[in-house]
Amino acid sequence: MRQEEFSSRLQSMCNILGFENVQISDSGSFSSPDSYSNTMQNCGEQDAVIVVSCKVHYNPNWGGLYGLPHLIDRMKRSTDELCPAEFLAPFLQLYKFAQEHIYLTETRQGEHHITLPKKLVKNDEQNPGNRLFIALDRVAEPDEHGAILPVSTSGSRFSYPLSTKLRQALDAQKYAWIPGRSMPIGRHLGADMFFFTCAAEEIDRKGPFYATLFPYLQQLVSHQTPHLRAAEIHLRQEFNRVIAQLTAERPATFPKLLCLAGLDIDMAPAAGHREKYFVPWKAYLETVDGSDSERCSLDQDDLFVRLIQ
Repeated sequence: MRQEEFSSRLQSMCNILGFENVQISDSGSFSSPDSYSNTMQNCGEQDAVIVVSCKVHYNPNWGGLYGLPHLIDRMKRSTDELCPAEFLAPFLQLYKFAQEHIYLTETRQGEHHITLPKKLVKNDEQNPGNRLFIALDRVAEPDEHGAILPVSTSGSRFSYPLSTKLRQALDAQKYAWIPGRSMPIGRHLGADMFFFTCAAEEIDRKGPFYATLFPYLQQLVSHQTPHLRAAEIHLRQEFNRVIAQLTAERPATFPKLLCLAGLDIDMAPAAGHREKYFVPWKAYLETVDGSDSERCSLDQDDLFVRLIQ
């Protein structure tokens, strides 16, 4: 939606709802809790509209530009603006390394093996930092004693019997085995097959994205559109946090409140485009007028209906 169109429709929506002396605050998706309290205090007895947004870079793999919202002109923000993609980047790099260096093999004897680099199996103090480890019990078959042991080693690589469950899952996906050849696991490296460990010096646990995204890292890096998914997860949790705080601290005399959340999509990664889109996602509305009051959440479809009225 064009920024000018969105601003105009937001103002019209507020007018229909009976908002007066509207004060709009673009708080972003990583404001401190105090910033929302300050917004409420600064509004005094004015109606308030708070826009919570989360930045995500457009990825051409999402599809062509045809059919996307009209391009908009927006004031460019600083290049050091925080976004989930920056938090996710080192973990995506670890995941892609694992995708490219874990091999699936069908021997000429019909046996199925999975081959892993040592660094993905055993902790190595010589390689500190954020790490990805494979959950062997998810990918390798134990022996008759329940132990998971390699069938062969070659330098820093270990080969294990492939898990029966994993082989069945691959067969169900029509995986094309080639006898005598090894192939990278690629997209078949599922979220339940690995886990991350983090070094305290390499990750800001007090940053805006650690609490919202770290619990979902495996699902995010293995998602088809990880940056977009990360922005959605972060925005949902941030929106819920903001609503909980605003409703708890809302003065009894405060007239009306609208908190709207959406995605800031930066088109810079697409050649020839430097525009941004704003995609409204969800809103919370609270109005009090004498004995009449309304408190409701608006999902995207309902929000768009209100915006285009």
